Amino acid sequence: MITTTWKYATAVSAMMALSATSFARAELTHRYSFKSGTKDSVGKVDATLKGSAKITNGALVLDNADKTSGDAGASYLEFAGPLLPKQGSASVLIWFTGKEVGQFSRLLDIGAADGGSGEAFIYLTPRNADDNARAAITATDAASKAAVDADRIDDGKPHVAALVVDGTGKKLHLYVDGKEVGTAADLGDNTLDKVKQDHAWIGRSGFDTDPALSATINEVRVYDEALTADQAAAIAKAGADALPAKS
Repeated sequence: MITTTWKYATAVSAMMALSATSFARAELTHRYSFKSGTKDSVGKVDATLKGSAKITNGALVLDNADKTSGDAGASYLEFAGPLLPKQGSASVLIWFTGKEVGQFSRLLDIGAADGGSGEAFIYLTPRNADDNARAAITATDAASKAAVDADRIDDGKPHVAALVVDGTGKKLHLYVDGKEVGTAADLGDNTLDKVKQDHAWIGRSGFDTDPALSATINEVRVYDEALTADQAAAIAKAGADALPAKS
């Protein structure tokens, strides 16, 4: 009787531990490794190459020279539908290499646009007008955004950048190569549910006058939760094309 009770208690404890671990784990919802074109290998939101964008040696290559985001011939990647949850938290990670990119060219731009100006967006740029990298989110326009600035990341070396919207903690975080950079920004009213996911692009901005990006993109991932510092570090350590062991 004691043995049976002990086994039952042990089984229940194991199930509770597994449930807690699963609940705490951020789930990968979209993944683009460019080994099979622009297919989403996890979800159902495939992407399309625009302009002269191409896949070479398992990587997305964007070469835009002097083109702006509003140019008809701009090269970028366009996702077929929304990438982010409608509310709460999300994390977007991008492995890339860029050198001396144009100011405010976009690694990521999700939002809407009106008259050539972006609105209700999330973006990630390797280099802004102050020569800093920036992650930003706004419920309305650029003047009302929450943003994290850090050292620019267009030095010609491979990097992984992670933009993290923490809806529970009400913070915007930016991680580069597994380490948090800049100062986490208070979201305020700039929550995920306010972002208009009319478009989702790699390499193009919602502002037509911003430069289109020239860079090589090795992988893009989207998680439906806010990655922790430890998770961001583990993913960066594992590298593109590899998923860290689940804990």
